[in-house]
Parts: sequence; structure tokens; C-alpha cells
Amino acid sequence: MPNISNQPMYQRIKADIMHQIESHLLSPGDRIPTELALMEQYGVSRITISKALNELKEEGYVERFPNRGTFVSQNAQFPSLVSEAKVPEKAEASEGLLKEVACILPTFSDLFSLSMINGVLSALPASEYICHIFRSDNPQIENYLLKRCLDLNIAGIVLFPQDQPFFSNELLLMQLQKYPLVLLDRYLPRLDTSYVIADNQAAGALCVRHLHELGHQRIAFFTSSLRSTFSVKYRIEGVLDAASRLGIPESSVHIADHVLYWDKNSHYEELLTRLIHQERVTAFIASQSGMGVYLLDTLRSLGISVPGQVSLMCFDQPLTQTQHPDFFTHIDQSEYVMGREAGLILRRYLEQRTTTVYHKVIAPTLKVHHSTGAAVL
Repeated sequence: MPNISNQPMYQRIKADIMHQIESHLLSPGDRIPTELALMEQYGVSRITISKALNELKEEGYVERFPNRGTFVSQNAQFPSLVSEAKVPEKAEASEGLLKEVACILPTFSDLFSLSMINGVLSALPASEYICHIFRSDNPQIENYLLKRCLDLNIAGIVLFPQDQPFFSNELLLMQLQKYPLVLLDRYLPRLDTSYVIADNQAAGALCVRHLHELGHQRIAFFTSSLRSTFSVKYRIEGVLDAASRLGIPESSVHIADHVLYWDKNSHYEELLTRLIHQERVTAFIASQSGMGVYLLDTLRSLGISVPGQVSLMCFDQPLTQTQHPDFFTHIDQSEYVMGREAGLILRRYLEQRTTTVYHKVIAPTLKVHHSTGAAVL
């Protein structure tokens, strides 16, 4: 993929989608993610997304239909999916054929995912393994990638699965065939396969205990996902369970889910104002690092100081140009360790020919910095 770091954002998005089409991650007739989904993924406005999609349409890559969406053009010509490049002769002579594995994640756009990928790679020596890294974006692309990996005889997969209420036929086939598969950061109930996850319930409890020690009795939990999402569900359970144990009534813990903060909806400002002034909330927990940055910026735009008037903490360390990296109190999920453990399990499958199912839960840690302070009563 060409270097596009100096191009306008809409051109970078356009090039990214073109790359997915030309590399067959998206096939003719596949639906492109919705504008709202792309706005969330890239953190840009609808105008930017529309400009990128319209240029792709003009160049024949996609077709756009009112009320239906955007689809990869059936008439576009694409290069071959399989590269003709050979493994270098030196590697063939000294090491034999390298094992080819895949790592599939929903996104590469945050430190969490990049650290996780590096953890996986640390367990798979480059002298022995070729690791193909794919971004799934949505359940349809994930299912396509799984099928292509099976078709191309990829030896094993580390998968950070999309959150969806069912698992695909490809995953079921992999389980039945004892295919070397390790799930990362979430597991799928009713699918008996190996996984490495963070203890999200313990993480939610860590948040509440920290805020309670600072005197906070009224807390709000914000997430851009639905509360039924795998990780969010258990984080909320941890929050509510810890609050109950500490004597904080459930009515004093406010849950705001599916907050699409990239829409810049004034409703969210009204919600924050009501929670602070009417419900007397003094602390916020953001279930995603991007949500943490959004809450900080919005609170300050409303004239509310952090941590002077309210405290704010989040999951994972946010990337922000306006704050020092050590500003946010956050939950460290040890994503590098999760990735490494998943890679080691996959390596065990391939080298020891074992079919044992491994379940590993990584304990989170609390990193206390400057965004939380004593409650102002």
C-alpha cells in the first residue's frame, strides 16, 4: 500500500478502501461499511467520508444506491489475490518452508490493537513463521478472511473476533476440524476453542474501587458500544457488583451505551450537563480510550474542569495531542501480554501437534495519573 501519510484525510480513507478492494479483502458485490461506521473508524465527519466514497464511485471502484448503501462494483478489475513472490532461497535452504499463519483484528487504529499485534509477533519468530496481518472491519469481511485463510492453507489463526450474536460457519468448521485457532480479547459462547482475554469484570470493579476511595458516590459509565457487547457487558457487571459491595446504590450508577460521540451530537452535551447538575455525578468511566478523549474535551467545552470538578478515567491509554500521555487514569489490560500468550498457544498447536483447548484470563491493572481526584461534594 503506498505511503499516504501526507495526503488529505479523505484521500487516505479512499486509498485504504481501494487497498481492501484490490487485495480482495472486499470482493465485487460486497457492501462497504456504512458512513456512520466509517466515521467511527476514522474519527472524521460525514462530509469527509462522502467525498472519499464519491471519488471511488467516479473511478468505478464502488456503486452507491440511495437507502441501500455502497457496494464494490461488479465491473471493477482487480489484481490476483495470491502473490507470485517466493520464499527467499536462503530461508528455504536453512529453515525449510516457513509456516504461514494469520492474525485478524477489527482495527489497527489504536495503541491497544498495535500493541496486541506486536505481542502476537513476539511469539512467532520471523525465521520460522510468516504472519499475515488482516483488518476485518466488520463481520462480513471477517468471515471472508477466515474462508480465504482456509482456502489458502494458512496453518493457523489468531483472531480478535467481531462482536456479533452468532459465529460463522467457518468458525464452526474450524472447531470440528480441530483447526489451530486462538481467539483474542473475547470468546464466543458455545464455541469450544482456545482464547486469551482480559478480566473485564475485574477491570470494572477496579474503576469503582478507585473512585470510591476518592469519595465518589455517583458515577457514570459511558460506552460507544451496546451494553450487550462482550467486553462492555462484563465491565458493566464489574462496575455494578463493586458498587453494590461498597454500598453505592444502583440508582447512583448511570450507564450510557451506544454513545456515538463522533457524530458531535449536542444531545450528549445535554446528557453530561444533566448528569452533573441534576444527578450530581462526580466521576465518569469511559469504556474506550476514544470515548475518554471525547468526554474530556466536551467537559472542558462546558466549563467543567477535570479533575477539579469531576474525575474521569478510561480503559486503555488514550492518544491525544492536547494532553500528556500520563494524564489519564486508565485500566491497563496488558494487551501486549494477551497477544504474546495467544501467539504462544498457536505456536504450541503447530509445533507440538496438540489439540488441547486453552483458556487464559489476564488480570488488568490500574494506572493512576492526573485525571482523577478527590470528589467535590
